[in-house]
Amino acid sequence: MGKKRFWFRRIGLLLLFAPLISFLSCRHETDYNDNLPEVCFERDVLPVFLNSCSMTGCHDGTGESDYVLNNYFDISHSVVPGNPEESPVYKAITASSGEDKMPPDEPLSLDNRTTIRIWIKQGARATSCQDPSTQPPGYVNPRACFQRDILPVLVSGCATTGCHDVVTHEEGYMFVSYSTTLTTVTPGNPGESKLMEVITASDLEDSRMPPLPRPRLSAVVIDSISKWISYGAPDEYCGEVCDTVNPVTFSGVIWPVTQTSCTGCHSGTNPSGGWSLENYSDVAAAVSGGLLMDALNGNGVPKMPPAGSFSACRIRQFELWINNGYPDN
Repeated sequence: MGKKRFWFRRIGLLLLFAPLISFLSCRHETDYNDNLPEVCFERDVLPVFLNSCSMTGCHDGTGESDYVLNNYFDISHSVVPGNPEESPVYKAITASSGEDKMPPDEPLSLDNRTTIRIWIKQGARATSCQDPSTQPPGYVNPRACFQRDILPVLVSGCATTGCHDVVTHEEGYMFVSYSTTLTTVTPGNPGESKLMEVITASDLEDSRMPPLPRPRLSAVVIDSISKWISYGAPDEYCGEVCDTVNPVTFSGVIWPVTQTSCTGCHSGTNPSGGWSLENYSDVAAAVSGGLLMDALNGNGVPKMPPAGSFSACRIRQFELWINNGYPDN
């Protein structure tokens, strides 16, 4: 009888608190799971804000609201990366009443609230998530992404020993991560950014970066950095365009990757490790001696590039080119 009385009492408590449990499960849309695929800002999150929050007179910058919700730079001011519950915008879209409830007339769907919650939990990054497999052959993402396109150039060309690396950090500047790079950038304003000032300085100026006798950054790279700053200098990773099905050429694959991630250190009159990679002949010499693949794989030497090792797909491209006789094509 004692056991029966215990279970009746327990069932009664569950029935009593069922509405509260149901409410809490609705309030916290979903438990975050590290295995969930990445939510992409431009593809999944921005359209929700544009369609439901930043209409004329609301959060488009023309109304009285303190929050603008029609671009990443402004939306980022309303979130606490990694913490939805402390993010003003998430509090607003999950509020059941009050002036802060958003949208005021009709709440966002459960799917949209969950999407925003997961995006914030994943770090609220300005991802665009281009999928190279869905693009035509030779496709190159026209938008320069910090992690993929800009950081490797800065590490290779600026964060070298004795300059702007972690140990030396000349003049207090380091170019080894997004946060350290951002200290030299005024988001949205390339003309007021220290980074643009030094990479566009003339050869006669002491501030020119990289310093002489090292080659300056290419015009294409400088233009990409300027555009990245102009649209808010977001910390985004757009994935890489990596094709191992079609023939891998030196001019189309190997040389652009080498220029972005290697030439900054391995050039000039005193290249790192005494190993120059300024043209096809230099790269071919590194291949014939086995140095290039050893460095990419970390076989007996420090793994390169220092900004972060290449993906398995990128290393495979080098292997395919080398196995084909590493032609100058």
